[in-house]
This record gives sequence, C-alpha cells and structure tokens, in this order.
Amino acid sequence: MAICYINLDRATLRRQQMEAEAGRLGLAFERFAAVSVDAVSDAEAGGFGRSWERPLSKAELACFLSHQALWRRVAETGRPMLILEDDVRLSPRLAGLCSSPTIEAATDMDLLNLEDFGRRRFVARVLQPLVGDLERLRVSRDKAGAAAYVLWPDGARKLLAKAEREGAAPADAFIHSSRGLVAWQCQPALAIQAEVLARRDPSHGDVPPTSIQVPRRRLSPVPRHWHFFARRAMTQVRLLPHHLTRLGGMDYREVRVDPSDFPPVSQSRS
Repeated sequence: MAICYINLDRATLRRQQMEAEAGRLGLAFERFAAVSVDAVSDAEAGGFGRSWERPLSKAELACFLSHQALWRRVAETGRPMLILEDDVRLSPRLAGLCSSPTIEAATDMDLLNLEDFGRRRFVARVLQPLVGDLERLRVSRDKAGAAAYVLWPDGARKLLAKAEREGAAPADAFIHSSRGLVAWQCQPALAIQAEVLARRDPSHGDVPPTSIQVPRRRLSPVPRHWHFFARRAMTQVRLLPHHLTRLGGMDYREVRVDPSDFPPVSQSRS
C-alpha cells in the first residue's frame, strides 16, 4: 500500500522524524510537499475558505488543499493510500496492517481511521476482525483528527465531490462530517498526534502548537457572520440522529489505545 506523509518544505525536523518512523517500522514513506500558506491566494481564502462554520485561516486552507491533492491521487490511481500528517506518532502494529493484502483489496471501506485524537466518537458496539489482533468498528460520526487514515478510491471520489459542492473546511472536520462515506475505526488506535500524547503525559515532551492549532477569537454576532452561525446550528441539528443511535447499536466513546505502543521518545529510542 502506498504511504504518503504531508510535510512543508521548511519543516525539516518533522521530515527527519517521519523518516525515522518509517525506518523503525520497516516501511517506505513517500514525502508529499504540503501546500504552503504563501501558495494560498486571497481569492481562495475569501471564497473556498469561507464555506464552513467560520472563515478558515490560510494555514487551515493550505492543510485542506494538501489532503485534497492526495485524494485526487487515490482517485486517479485506483488504489488505497495511507495518508499521514508529519506530527503523528505510529504504533509498531502499523507494519502488519500495511503489509496485509486484505487491506489493499478491501471493498467494504471508504476510509479507515487509524488515529486516536482523545475525543469520543459514535461507533458500533460490535467489533469486527481486521488484521492480526486488530479490530475495526463502524463509525457513524467521528469528531476530529486527520493525521492517519487509509483512503480507498471510492472514498476519495466522495470527498472530492463534496469539496466541489460545498467548499473547504478543516481537513478533519471535512472528512468526518461527510455523509455517505463508509468510515471505520481501527482499534486499538495505531496513531496519535504528538501534541495529544504530550497533553496526556508530559514525559512525551513539550510540543508547541502549529499555526492550525493556535486559538482564534470568536466571531462577533454581526450580520456579515450570520451565515456562519447558521451553519453551526445545522451541524448540531445533524448530530441529533447520531445521539439517538445510542439507544440501539452505537456507542459514544473514545477508541481504545495500547499505551505500550507509544512510549516516550527517550524510551522509544533506547
């Protein structure tokens, strides 16, 4: 299976970390040069970047465009791809997943999320076998995280069609709000963003926030912002049916993680 990680040209340290991860796992990673903020025009930010619940920053839009470029590649090649962001930490179990011919040939998944983002999501109570000791859960609605996911061609075409219809959003919000996407979650999770690990356990080191993660001021309630508030309200309305599924076969919970898969950096290098 093809494996690509998104990395800005100037982020050389992150590139080194991802190449080290690839070497540790015995996998071949292809670097994909991320779209830079400088490449995002004011016209794109003022049009394509204003179609979500708030205006996107140029950094968020650049991130979205980077993911979108890889979706196009998946659709064009007709083969699944593992898409990674360059701030992710990976489980040693990932090698077994990526080498499995059953994953490459799977036809009942559009997207398999490998990441734990430390947030609850709507998932099926019944688990299904995936590869080895890994299992999968059908996802009704996820919440956040786009640092590690396998995307199949049908899923890529659905995401591209949605972008053409609706415009852009933060990459994770865009993916996980895509109705009609046959999405699954791997358990235990095989990937966690570095800042999530550091937030849980300081022994993982201090990870400074990226330009995407920097807190933003709330929108003021003025007429020119009303359409953003309306979109937020519609998002909450669309979540109601997912909450009702908790009366049946769905749970609202975090995915299981094996902490031994993600030791502090000092231990993982020893």
